[in-house]
Amino acid sequence: MKTAMVRGKRAVTMTAVALVAAVSSGVSAAASLPEGGAEATGGSGVAEVAGQDTALNGRQNNACGNVPAFPGILFDGRSQADCAVADRSERTGVLDTAGGATATGGDGAAYQQNTAERGRQNNACGNHNSSFGMSGTTDADCTAADASWSRGVVHRGDGAAATGGDGGAYQQNTAQEGRQNNSCGNTNNTTVSGAAEADCAANNASVSKGVVHHDEGAAATGGDSVFGASTQDTAQEGRQNNSCGNTNLGGTPGETDTGCTASDASVSRGVVHRGGGAAATGGDSGFSATAQNTAQEGRQNNSCGNANTGSLSGTAEADCAAVDASVSRGVTRHSGGATANGGSGLSTLFQQNTAQDGRQNNVCGNTNGLALDSGRTRARCSAVDTSTENRTGAARVSR
Repeated sequence: MKTAMVRGKRAVTMTAVALVAAVSSGVSAAASLPEGGAEATGGSGVAEVAGQDTALNGRQNNACGNVPAFPGILFDGRSQADCAVADRSERTGVLDTAGGATATGGDGAAYQQNTAERGRQNNACGNHNSSFGMSGTTDADCTAADASWSRGVVHRGDGAAATGGDGGAYQQNTAQEGRQNNSCGNTNNTTVSGAAEADCAANNASVSKGVVHHDEGAAATGGDSVFGASTQDTAQEGRQNNSCGNTNLGGTPGETDTGCTASDASVSRGVVHRGGGAAATGGDSGFSATAQNTAQEGRQNNSCGNANTGSLSGTAEADCAAVDASVSRGVTRHSGGATANGGSGLSTLFQQNTAQDGRQNNVCGNTNGLALDSGRTRARCSAVDTSTENRTGAARVSR
């Protein structure tokens, strides 16, 4: 990953910079932390509407370097975003109840990005929606590092929901619930003639003893369209899932480079985790529809470098890596499952529907309806498991 210092030395025509760093090193003991949740709701419009609705609830979530709705604008400059969070906190005997996160887009002929994140250190980073003629450079880096200690903590969250509005829409709806999930470098209805780079990293070295997690899951739902629709709906629930470098209805004469890394060296003893599952549902279209619907539940699943409909004359690269060296003793996990449902279209329909439940599943480098001219696609997914489990049980929750 490049540092902000190195990047700052580059000559640029126009620069938009966002630098966010958050470090938590506090101590919580025998505390009750009630939260009312977060809600972002976009307005409706009769004509064209461009909206970005973001709701974050929990601790150290990143919504970083997401570029919505630049239709017809030539972007000759440079956009740079660096987000970093580090948690070295200690929590003992804490009751944490949260109202969840909800992001809802308004109705209308809309360009929308709706992002809801609930939990700890989730990354929604470097996602582009309806950005045309990008001849400049966009960089987005998101890093989450967890070295926290938790003892006797009870956590109950109401989940995350991102819902797109109805209308002739170009939408990205992202809902993430849990810890250190990456939704990174995904482009929807975007032409990149310059360079777009996104890097997401999640490193977990936390220690949990006697902890109870009860999550209501993540749901991303696309709105309906009277005419054509181009949507990306991503729902991730669990820990360190990667949805990374996926292109939906894209033209790429330039270069896109996306890297997602998840590393788990955590220690869990006597932990109970109940997940509410992940559900991604595409909206219906009265005409043609192009959609990517991705739902991942569990730990360290990769959905990476999947291209759905478009033309590629440049280079598209995506790298996803998951390394699990965690230690679990006396841990019980209940999974809510993963569901990806595509919407209907009365005319041409291009869809990718991906559902993964469990640990370290790879859906990587799959193309659907892609015109590959003189360009090149490369997707690499790796999963390494050296974890240790003693007296650990896993079960599926009836829904």
